[in-house]
Amino acid sequence: MKDHERYRRGTWLARSAAVVLSAGLAAAIGLGATPASAAPYLDGGRVTAAWDGNGAPPFLKTPPTGTSLSAPARNTIWPCPYIIQIPGTDDTATIGETIATEITQAQTPWVKDDVITVSKIALVPGSVKMRSVFTVTESKTTRTLMGNGIPNHPIGTFPIPRSSDAYKYYAALPAEGYANAAEIPVKPYDLHVDLPRKPKMSAKPNCIPSLMTGIALTGGAWHIEAAPDLQFNIYDPNAALPTDRCFGHPYATEYHYHGYSWKCMKQGKPGKQSPLLGYAMDGFGIYGPRGPGGKLITNADLDECHGRVGWVDFNGKRQKIYHYVLNNEYPYSIGCFRGKPQAMMSHSAVSTR
Repeated sequence: MKDHERYRRGTWLARSAAVVLSAGLAAAIGLGATPASAAPYLDGGRVTAAWDGNGAPPFLKTPPTGTSLSAPARNTIWPCPYIIQIPGTDDTATIGETIATEITQAQTPWVKDDVITVSKIALVPGSVKMRSVFTVTESKTTRTLMGNGIPNHPIGTFPIPRSSDAYKYYAALPAEGYANAAEIPVKPYDLHVDLPRKPKMSAKPNCIPSLMTGIALTGGAWHIEAAPDLQFNIYDPNAALPTDRCFGHPYATEYHYHGYSWKCMKQGKPGKQSPLLGYAMDGFGIYGPRGPGGKLITNADLDECHGRVGWVDFNGKRQKIYHYVLNNEYPYSIGCFRGKPQAMMSHSAVSTR
């Protein structure tokens, strides 16, 4: 089956096999359900000042257990439903309808009361510079993004060093072709997508059909904000697994981001509107967390796809247009698509061995 055919069928969960968390292993690394609760941002029991969108957010807001995945809504994602065969049986199930219908909150040391304390995340160490290839070319109707999937900034050390705090979380996870997920390296892959230069909003939101949700101007990609286990429980990746300082890690050797990488993407001038940081797979722009006047954009300001219509610089001019926003509240990047998502023209990992 060709890559674009897989994309249309919606293989985001199946292609996430490299980061699955089996039931037994989940217990070993501290994953599991926690009671749903709405809590203020806490640090050692005290309420902290709210983030203003400048610099590093001290907290990320993660969804509580029971958050639905079956329809477009604020504070969640909407993956496309599709039929799979249950491993080891003759039975089938429909993702988003009979299984994987809600989020399970992770019980990792950096998660408490629906809040991720960023300073407590066991980050993947290192500052590895790899050769990045990335171009953006335009015609009157099309924007073409091509590259090797490697961002233009240093990334963490992958495979993950055994001496790091992050190692045990990945070492507990299976990974096809490797002893465990900690052994997965980052390698170049063919990245090529044609996007509409002037995207149009659909009458209704579109579900997320595949793993990749957008491409950053750094040359790296964003992936859907979901980490499934072998029992099809779905976790917020930032709550379940450590990432590097750029909030990235590899899937099947392909480096990608989860949310806003304030250290490795352009922040713009403090107190001013955030710049364009990349393009979603439907062609709309993806911007940082500050709107006009430098005001932080929260989920209350956004629609069910984590975007809104507002004034931004797009296609070389100031215009009022739909766009997505990266902030510190789940799903951090894209929850669904307001335009028609495009298929990758090419998306094949270089050797995984």
